[in-house]
Amino acid sequence: MTTPELQIAVPPSVPRRPLSTIFCWLLILVLLAAVVYRNTRVQPPGDVQKLMDDQRARLVGLLAIQIKALGAGKDNPLSLQTKQSQDQLVRDMERDARSPEDDVRTAILIGELRGGEAALGALGKLVRDDSSPAVAEDVAELQTLYENDPGSLDPAARDRLTQRYGDLGKIALAYGVAPDMEPRKSLQAAALVLTIRLGVLAVGFCIVAVASLALFVMACVWALRGKIHPAYASDPTVGTAFLEAFTIYLILFLLLGLALRFVGGANIQWMWLAVLILPVMFGWVAWRGVSMEQWRQALGWHTGRGFMREIAAGIGGYVAGLGVIVLGGLVTYVLVRVSGARVSSPVVQELRGDGWHVLGVYAVACIFAPVMEETMFRGALFHHLRQRWGWAISAPIVAFIFAMLHPQGWVAVPALGSIALVLAALREWRGSLIAPIAAHACNNFMVLTVTLLVLQ
Repeated sequence: MTTPELQIAVPPSVPRRPLSTIFCWLLILVLLAAVVYRNTRVQPPGDVQKLMDDQRARLVGLLAIQIKALGAGKDNPLSLQTKQSQDQLVRDMERDARSPEDDVRTAILIGELRGGEAALGALGKLVRDDSSPAVAEDVAELQTLYENDPGSLDPAARDRLTQRYGDLGKIALAYGVAPDMEPRKSLQAAALVLTIRLGVLAVGFCIVAVASLALFVMACVWALRGKIHPAYASDPTVGTAFLEAFTIYLILFLLLGLALRFVGGANIQWMWLAVLILPVMFGWVAWRGVSMEQWRQALGWHTGRGFMREIAAGIGGYVAGLGVIVLGGLVTYVLVRVSGARVSSPVVQELRGDGWHVLGVYAVACIFAPVMEETMFRGALFHHLRQRWGWAISAPIVAFIFAMLHPQGWVAVPALGSIALVLAALREWRGSLIAPIAAHACNNFMVLTVTLLVLQ
Protein backbone atom coordinates (compact mmCIF):
# COMPACT_ATOMS: atom_id res chain seq x y z
CA MET A 1 0.00 0.00 0.00
CA THR A 2 1.49 3.27 -1.02
CA THR A 3 1.11 6.53 0.86
CA PRO A 4 0.05 9.49 -1.26
CA GLU A 5 2.71 12.19 -1.48
CA LEU A 6 2.10 15.41 0.36
CA GLN A 7 1.16 18.16 -2.07
CA ILE A 8 2.66 21.55 -1.18
CA ALA A 9 0.91 24.56 -2.62
CA VAL A 10 3.40 26.73 -4.46
CA PRO A 11 2.29 30.29 -5.13
CA PRO A 12 2.14 31.14 -8.81
CA SER A 13 5.00 33.22 -10.11
CA VAL A 14 4.37 36.87 -10.86
CA PRO A 15 5.26 37.45 -14.51
CA ARG A 16 8.56 39.23 -15.01
CA ARG A 17 8.49 42.32 -17.19
CA PRO A 18 11.93 43.12 -18.62
CA LEU A 19 10.74 46.43 -20.03
CA SER A 20 9.22 47.31 -16.68
CA THR A 21 12.54 46.61 -14.97
CA ILE A 22 14.43 48.89 -17.36
CA PHE A 23 11.80 51.61 -17.10
CA CYS A 24 11.75 51.50 -13.29
CA TRP A 25 15.54 51.71 -12.97
CA LEU A 26 15.66 54.58 -15.45
CA LEU A 27 13.02 56.43 -13.43
CA ILE A 28 14.89 55.75 -10.18
CA LEU A 29 18.15 57.03 -11.65
CA VAL A 30 16.49 60.15 -13.09
CA LEU A 31 14.78 60.95 -9.79
CA LEU A 32 17.99 60.26 -7.88
CA ALA A 33 19.93 62.58 -10.19
CA ALA A 34 17.28 65.29 -9.75
CA VAL A 35 17.46 65.05 -5.96
CA VAL A 36 21.26 65.11 -5.98
CA TYR A 37 21.30 68.11 -8.32
CA ARG A 38 18.88 70.00 -6.11
CA ASN A 39 20.82 69.18 -2.94
CA THR A 40 24.05 70.28 -4.62
CA ARG A 41 22.88 73.41 -6.42
CA VAL A 42 20.10 74.72 -4.22
CA GLN A 43 21.42 76.21 -1.01
CA PRO A 44 19.48 75.72 2.23
CA PRO A 45 17.03 78.53 3.04
CA GLY A 46 18.73 81.58 4.45
CA ASP A 47 17.26 81.14 7.93
CA VAL A 48 18.35 77.49 8.07
CA GLN A 49 21.90 78.27 6.94
CA LYS A 50 22.11 81.24 9.32
CA LEU A 51 20.88 79.08 12.19
CA MET A 52 23.48 76.41 11.48
CA ASP A 53 26.25 79.02 11.14
CA ASP A 54 25.18 80.69 14.38
CA GLN A 55 25.04 77.39 16.25
CA ARG A 56 28.43 76.32 14.97
CA ALA A 57 29.93 79.67 15.94
CA ARG A 58 28.12 79.59 19.30
CA LEU A 59 29.69 76.25 20.21
CA VAL A 60 33.15 77.47 19.28
CA GLY A 61 32.60 80.76 21.11
CA LEU A 62 31.43 79.13 24.35
CA LEU A 63 34.31 76.68 24.20
CA ALA A 64 36.65 79.65 23.75
CA ILE A 65 35.20 81.31 26.87
CA GLN A 66 35.61 78.13 28.91
CA ILE A 67 39.17 77.55 27.67
CA LYS A 68 40.04 81.17 28.45
CA ALA A 69 38.57 80.82 31.95
CA LEU A 70 40.55 77.63 32.59
CA GLY A 71 43.80 79.30 31.53
CA ALA A 72 43.28 82.54 33.44
CA GLY A 73 46.16 83.60 35.66
CA LYS A 74 49.88 83.92 34.97
CA ASP A 75 50.84 81.03 37.23
CA ASN A 76 48.17 78.68 35.98
CA PRO A 77 49.81 75.35 34.99
CA LEU A 78 47.17 74.95 32.27
CA SER A 79 47.99 78.26 30.58
CA LEU A 80 50.23 76.69 27.92
CA GLN A 81 47.66 74.05 27.06
CA THR A 82 44.86 76.57 26.88
CA LYS A 83 46.97 78.82 24.64
CA GLN A 84 47.43 75.93 22.21
CA SER A 85 43.71 75.15 22.35
CA GLN A 86 42.86 78.79 21.69
CA ASP A 87 45.14 78.89 18.65
CA GLN A 88 43.56 75.70 17.34
CA LEU A 89 40.05 77.16 17.67
CA VAL A 90 41.08 80.23 15.69
CA ARG A 91 42.71 78.12 12.98
CA ASP A 92 39.58 75.98 12.70
CA MET A 93 37.36 79.07 12.35
CA GLU A 94 39.65 80.58 9.73
CA ARG A 95 39.75 77.35 7.77
CA ASP A 96 35.97 76.88 7.88
CA ALA A 97 35.14 80.46 6.87
CA ARG A 98 33.09 80.50 3.65
CA SER A 99 31.58 84.00 3.70
CA PRO A 100 32.30 87.55 4.94
CA GLU A 101 29.96 86.85 7.88
CA ASP A 102 32.16 83.88 8.81
CA ASP A 103 35.18 86.19 8.74
CA VAL A 104 33.37 88.54 11.12
CA ARG A 105 32.67 85.61 13.45
CA THR A 106 36.36 84.70 13.33
CA ALA A 107 37.33 88.28 14.19
CA ILE A 108 35.02 88.20 17.22
CA LEU A 109 36.60 84.92 18.37
CA ILE A 110 40.05 86.44 17.93
CA GLY A 111 38.97 89.42 20.02
CA GLU A 112 37.82 87.13 22.82
CA LEU A 113 40.99 85.00 22.83
CA ARG A 114 43.76 87.36 21.73
CA GLY A 115 42.48 90.81 22.59
CA GLY A 116 41.22 93.94 20.89
CA GLU A 117 44.32 94.71 18.83
CA ALA A 118 44.30 91.27 17.21
CA ALA A 119 40.57 91.66 16.50
CA LEU A 120 41.13 95.07 14.90
CA GLY A 121 43.81 93.53 12.69
CA ALA A 122 41.40 90.83 11.51
CA LEU A 123 38.67 93.42 10.94
CA GLY A 124 41.11 95.60 8.99
CA LYS A 125 41.51 92.83 6.45
CA LEU A 126 37.75 92.78 5.97
CA VAL A 127 37.71 96.54 5.37
CA ARG A 128 40.16 96.10 2.53
CA ASP A 129 37.95 93.41 1.01
CA ASP A 130 34.89 94.25 -1.04
CA SER A 131 32.19 93.37 1.49
CA SER A 132 28.46 93.94 1.45
CA PRO A 133 27.01 97.09 3.11
CA ALA A 134 25.65 94.97 5.98
CA VAL A 135 29.06 93.40 6.67
CA ALA A 136 30.73 96.81 6.35
CA GLU A 137 28.38 98.13 9.04
CA ASP A 138 29.18 95.10 11.23
CA VAL A 139 32.88 95.77 10.87
CA ALA A 140 32.48 99.47 11.69
CA GLU A 141 30.50 98.68 14.86
CA LEU A 142 33.02 96.08 16.00
CA GLN A 143 35.92 98.42 15.34
CA THR A 144 34.23 101.00 17.56
CA LEU A 145 33.70 98.34 20.22
CA TYR A 146 37.29 97.09 20.26
CA GLU A 147 38.80 100.59 20.06
CA ASN A 148 36.75 101.77 23.04
CA ASP A 149 34.39 99.44 24.92
CA PRO A 150 30.91 97.90 24.46
CA GLY A 151 29.35 100.93 26.13
CA SER A 152 30.40 103.05 23.15
CA LEU A 153 27.73 101.35 21.00
CA ASP A 154 24.15 102.57 21.07
CA PRO A 155 21.37 100.08 21.96
CA ALA A 156 20.35 99.70 18.30
CA ALA A 157 23.90 98.67 17.30
CA ARG A 158 24.11 96.23 20.22
CA ASP A 159 20.77 94.65 19.27
CA ARG A 160 21.87 94.46 15.65
CA LEU A 161 25.07 92.55 16.49
CA THR A 162 23.13 90.10 18.65
CA GLN A 163 20.49 89.61 15.97
CA ARG A 164 22.99 89.01 13.19
CA TYR A 165 25.51 86.87 15.07
CA GLY A 166 23.55 85.35 17.96
CA ASP A 167 25.60 84.32 20.97
CA LEU A 168 28.82 85.28 19.23
CA GLY A 169 27.47 88.83 19.05
CA LYS A 170 26.92 88.64 22.82
CA ILE A 171 30.53 87.44 23.19
CA ALA A 172 31.68 90.53 21.31
CA LEU A 173 29.60 92.74 23.63
CA ALA A 174 31.25 91.02 26.61
CA TYR A 175 34.68 92.29 25.54
CA GLY A 176 36.45 93.90 28.50
CA VAL A 177 33.59 93.09 30.90
CA ALA A 178 34.52 91.67 34.32
CA PRO A 179 33.69 87.98 34.92
CA ASP A 180 31.11 88.84 37.59
CA MET A 181 29.28 91.34 35.39
CA GLU A 182 26.73 90.81 32.61
CA PRO A 183 26.81 89.65 29.86
CA ARG A 184 30.04 87.77 30.59
CA LYS A 185 28.65 86.19 33.75
CA SER A 186 25.81 84.53 31.82
CA LEU A 187 28.11 83.50 28.98
CA GLN A 188 30.56 81.82 31.37
CA ALA A 189 27.68 79.97 33.01
CA ALA A 190 26.46 78.78 29.60
CA ALA A 191 30.02 77.75 28.67
CA LEU A 192 30.33 75.72 31.87
CA VAL A 193 27.01 73.96 31.23
CA LEU A 194 28.09 73.16 27.66
CA THR A 195 31.42 71.78 28.91
CA ILE A 196 29.63 69.55 31.43
CA ARG A 197 27.24 68.28 28.76
CA LEU A 198 30.10 67.54 26.38
CA GLY A 199 31.90 65.71 29.20
CA VAL A 200 28.83 63.59 29.94
CA LEU A 201 28.45 62.82 26.23
CA ALA A 202 32.13 61.85 26.01
CA VAL A 203 31.72 59.41 28.92
CA GLY A 204 28.58 58.02 27.30
CA PHE A 205 30.37 57.57 23.98
CA CYS A 206 33.19 55.71 25.73
CA ILE A 207 30.72 53.34 27.39
CA VAL A 208 28.94 52.75 24.07
CA ALA A 209 32.30 52.20 22.33
CA VAL A 210 33.26 49.50 24.84
CA ALA A 211 29.85 47.84 24.46
CA SER A 212 30.15 48.05 20.66
CA LEU A 213 33.56 46.37 20.68
CA ALA A 214 32.33 43.63 23.02
CA LEU A 215 29.24 42.91 20.92
CA PHE A 216 31.26 42.98 17.69
CA VAL A 217 33.76 40.45 19.06
CA MET A 218 30.88 38.32 20.31
CA ALA A 219 29.23 38.42 16.88
CA CYS A 220 32.49 37.40 15.19
CA VAL A 221 32.93 34.47 17.59
CA TRP A 222 29.35 33.32 17.03
CA ALA A 223 29.78 33.61 13.27
CA LEU A 224 32.96 31.50 13.36
CA ARG A 225 31.18 28.87 15.45
CA GLY A 226 28.27 28.78 13.04
CA LYS A 227 25.75 30.14 15.54
CA ILE A 228 24.59 33.00 13.31
CA HIS A 229 22.31 31.91 10.49
CA PRO A 230 20.70 34.42 8.11
CA ALA A 231 16.92 34.24 8.41
CA TYR A 232 16.20 36.23 5.26
CA ALA A 233 14.89 34.20 2.32
CA SER A 234 14.50 35.55 -1.20
CA ASP A 235 11.40 34.81 -3.25
CA PRO A 236 11.98 34.67 -7.01
CA THR A 237 8.27 34.19 -7.68
CA VAL A 238 7.36 37.85 -7.04
CA GLY A 239 9.04 39.08 -10.24
CA THR A 240 9.43 42.85 -10.53
CA ALA A 241 6.43 43.75 -8.38
CA PHE A 242 8.48 45.22 -5.52
CA LEU A 243 10.79 47.19 -7.80
CA GLU A 244 7.68 48.74 -9.33
CA ALA A 245 6.27 49.39 -5.83
CA PHE A 246 9.49 51.13 -4.77
CA THR A 247 9.42 53.30 -7.89
CA ILE A 248 5.82 54.28 -7.18
CA TYR A 249 6.77 55.15 -3.59
CA LEU A 250 9.69 57.29 -4.74
CA ILE A 251 7.58 59.21 -7.26
CA LEU A 252 4.73 59.84 -4.82
CA PHE A 253 7.06 60.76 -1.96
CA LEU A 254 8.94 63.35 -4.03
CA LEU A 255 5.66 64.73 -5.43
CA LEU A 256 4.34 65.04 -1.87
CA GLY A 257 7.43 66.99 -0.89
CA LEU A 258 7.01 69.35 -3.84
CA ALA A 259 3.30 69.83 -3.07
CA LEU A 260 3.98 70.61 0.59
CA ARG A 261 6.67 73.08 -0.38
CA PHE A 262 4.30 74.72 -2.86
CA VAL A 263 1.49 75.20 -0.31
CA GLY A 264 3.89 76.25 2.42
CA GLY A 265 3.66 73.08 4.51
CA ALA A 266 7.35 73.07 5.36
CA ASN A 267 6.75 71.75 8.89
CA ILE A 268 8.23 68.30 9.32
CA GLN A 269 4.97 67.01 10.83
CA TRP A 270 3.36 67.10 7.38
CA MET A 271 5.55 64.13 6.46
CA TRP A 272 3.02 61.87 8.20
CA LEU A 273 0.93 62.25 5.05
CA ALA A 274 3.42 59.94 3.33
CA VAL A 275 1.79 57.04 5.22
CA LEU A 276 -0.96 57.29 2.59
CA ILE A 277 1.55 55.96 0.05
CA LEU A 278 1.60 52.53 1.74
CA PRO A 279 -1.95 51.51 0.70
CA VAL A 280 -1.12 52.52 -2.86
CA MET A 281 1.98 50.31 -2.80
CA PHE A 282 0.12 47.38 -1.23
CA GLY A 283 -2.66 47.74 -3.78
CA TRP A 284 -0.13 47.65 -6.61
CA VAL A 285 1.65 44.47 -5.48
CA ALA A 286 -1.74 42.81 -4.87
CA TRP A 287 -2.84 43.77 -8.38
CA ARG A 288 0.40 42.24 -9.69
CA GLY A 289 -0.62 38.91 -8.14
CA VAL A 290 1.45 38.93 -4.94
CA SER A 291 -0.36 37.29 -2.05
CA MET A 292 -0.56 38.83 1.42
CA GLU A 293 1.79 36.21 2.86
CA GLN A 294 4.28 36.84 0.07
CA TRP A 295 4.41 40.60 0.58
CA ARG A 296 4.63 40.19 4.36
CA GLN A 297 7.68 37.98 3.92
CA ALA A 298 9.12 40.19 1.20
CA LEU A 299 8.85 43.39 3.24
CA GLY A 300 9.76 41.70 6.51
CA TRP A 301 6.41 42.63 8.04
CA HIS A 302 6.32 39.73 10.49
CA THR A 303 7.47 39.16 14.05
CA GLY A 304 10.38 36.87 13.17
CA ARG A 305 11.49 35.04 16.32
CA GLY A 306 9.39 37.22 18.61
CA PHE A 307 8.66 40.95 18.72
CA MET A 308 10.74 41.84 21.78
CA ARG A 309 13.55 39.52 20.73
CA GLU A 310 13.74 41.23 17.34
CA ILE A 311 13.88 44.68 18.98
CA ALA A 312 16.72 43.53 21.23
CA ALA A 313 18.55 42.06 18.23
CA GLY A 314 18.12 45.33 16.34
CA ILE A 315 19.50 47.50 19.13
CA GLY A 316 22.31 45.05 19.87
CA GLY A 317 23.19 44.75 16.18
CA TYR A 318 23.21 48.54 15.83
CA VAL A 319 25.61 48.92 18.76
CA ALA A 320 27.83 46.15 17.38
CA GLY A 321 27.90 47.91 14.00
CA LEU A 322 28.87 51.32 15.37
CA GLY A 323 32.44 50.73 14.24
CA VAL A 324 31.27 50.67 10.62
CA ILE A 325 29.16 53.79 11.21
CA VAL A 326 32.07 55.66 12.82
CA LEU A 327 34.28 54.73 9.87
CA GLY A 328 31.70 56.16 7.47
CA GLY A 329 31.48 59.29 9.58
CA LEU A 330 35.26 59.74 9.43
CA VAL A 331 35.18 59.49 5.63
CA THR A 332 32.48 62.18 5.55
CA TYR A 333 34.60 64.35 7.87
CA VAL A 334 37.58 64.06 5.53
CA LEU A 335 35.40 64.91 2.52
CA VAL A 336 34.09 68.01 4.30
CA ARG A 337 37.61 69.16 5.10
CA VAL A 338 38.93 68.50 1.61
CA SER A 339 36.00 69.82 -0.42
CA GLY A 340 34.87 72.65 1.81
CA ALA A 341 31.25 71.50 1.43
CA ARG A 342 28.89 71.78 4.36
CA VAL A 343 26.56 69.17 5.77
CA SER A 344 23.18 70.75 6.46
CA SER A 345 19.98 69.31 7.86
CA PRO A 346 16.54 70.88 8.29
CA VAL A 347 16.15 69.00 11.57
CA VAL A 348 18.35 71.60 13.30
CA GLN A 349 15.73 74.26 12.60
CA GLU A 350 12.91 71.98 13.76
CA LEU A 351 14.51 71.57 17.20
CA ARG A 352 13.97 75.25 17.99
CA GLY A 353 10.27 74.83 18.87
CA ASP A 354 8.58 74.23 22.21
CA GLY A 355 8.43 70.91 24.04
CA TRP A 356 5.43 69.56 22.13
CA HIS A 357 6.99 70.49 18.80
CA VAL A 358 10.26 68.77 19.71
CA LEU A 359 8.29 65.70 20.82
CA GLY A 360 6.63 65.68 17.40
CA VAL A 361 10.06 65.80 15.75
CA TYR A 362 11.09 62.77 17.81
CA ALA A 363 7.94 60.95 16.67
CA VAL A 364 8.71 61.64 13.01
CA ALA A 365 12.38 60.69 13.34
CA CYS A 366 11.95 57.63 15.58
CA ILE A 367 8.63 56.18 14.38
CA PHE A 368 7.61 57.47 10.95
CA ALA A 369 11.05 57.55 9.27
CA PRO A 370 12.22 54.09 10.47
CA VAL A 371 8.98 52.36 9.52
CA MET A 372 8.62 54.04 6.11
CA GLU A 373 12.25 53.94 5.06
CA GLU A 374 12.90 50.40 6.24
CA THR A 375 9.72 49.19 4.52
CA MET A 376 10.79 50.71 1.22
CA PHE A 377 14.57 50.36 1.24
CA ARG A 378 15.40 47.28 3.34
CA GLY A 379 11.98 45.89 2.45
CA ALA A 380 10.87 46.38 -1.16
CA LEU A 381 14.10 47.43 -2.91
CA PHE A 382 16.39 45.07 -0.98
CA HIS A 383 14.02 42.15 -1.60
CA HIS A 384 13.94 42.83 -5.33
CA LEU A 385 17.74 42.97 -5.62
CA ARG A 386 18.23 39.85 -3.52
CA GLN A 387 16.30 37.80 -6.08
CA ARG A 388 19.30 38.02 -8.37
CA TRP A 389 22.32 39.08 -6.29
CA GLY A 390 23.75 38.30 -2.88
CA TRP A 391 23.91 40.62 0.11
CA ALA A 392 27.37 41.95 -0.80
CA ILE A 393 25.97 43.53 -3.99
CA SER A 394 22.39 44.28 -2.97
CA ALA A 395 23.17 46.02 0.34
CA PRO A 396 25.63 48.62 -1.08
CA ILE A 397 23.24 49.48 -3.93
CA VAL A 398 20.38 50.07 -1.49
CA ALA A 399 22.70 51.97 0.85
CA PHE A 400 23.90 54.28 -1.93
CA ILE A 401 20.37 55.13 -3.11
CA PHE A 402 19.23 55.59 0.50
CA ALA A 403 22.08 57.97 1.30
CA MET A 404 21.86 60.01 -1.89
CA LEU A 405 18.15 60.71 -1.38
CA HIS A 406 18.78 62.39 1.98
CA PRO A 407 19.06 66.19 2.14
CA GLN A 408 22.42 66.31 3.93
CA GLY A 409 24.35 66.46 0.64
CA TRP A 410 26.78 64.22 -1.20
CA VAL A 411 29.52 64.52 1.44
CA ALA A 412 27.22 62.73 3.92
CA VAL A 413 26.87 59.66 1.68
CA PRO A 414 29.62 57.64 3.46
CA ALA A 415 28.11 58.37 6.89
CA LEU A 416 24.52 57.63 5.85
CA GLY A 417 25.58 54.70 3.66
CA SER A 418 27.42 53.04 6.54
CA ILE A 419 24.26 53.23 8.65
CA ALA A 420 22.30 51.70 5.78
CA LEU A 421 24.79 48.82 5.49
CA VAL A 422 24.32 47.97 9.17
CA LEU A 423 20.53 48.06 8.71
CA ALA A 424 20.77 45.78 5.65
CA ALA A 425 22.93 43.35 7.64
CA LEU A 426 20.22 43.23 10.30
CA ARG A 427 17.57 42.51 7.65
CA GLU A 428 19.69 39.67 6.25
CA TRP A 429 20.33 38.27 9.72
CA ARG A 430 16.84 38.50 11.18
CA GLY A 431 14.58 38.35 8.13
CA SER A 432 12.00 40.47 9.98
CA LEU A 433 11.99 44.23 9.50
CA ILE A 434 11.53 44.82 13.25
CA ALA A 435 15.28 44.64 13.92
CA PRO A 436 16.34 47.26 11.33
CA ILE A 437 13.39 49.49 12.34
CA ALA A 438 14.52 49.33 15.99
CA ALA A 439 18.12 50.05 14.98
CA HIS A 440 17.05 52.94 12.74
CA ALA A 441 14.94 54.41 15.54
CA CYS A 442 17.83 54.01 17.98
CA ASN A 443 20.19 55.83 15.62
CA ASN A 444 17.80 58.73 15.04
CA PHE A 445 17.04 59.01 18.76
CA MET A 446 20.74 59.23 19.60
CA VAL A 447 21.45 61.82 16.91
CA LEU A 448 18.48 63.99 17.91
CA THR A 449 19.29 63.77 21.61
CA VAL A 450 22.95 64.66 21.16
CA THR A 451 22.03 67.53 18.84
CA LEU A 452 19.45 68.80 21.31
CA LEU A 453 21.85 68.61 24.26
CA VAL A 454 24.53 70.51 22.37
CA LEU A 455 22.25 73.18 20.89
CA GLN A 456 20.18 73.95 23.97
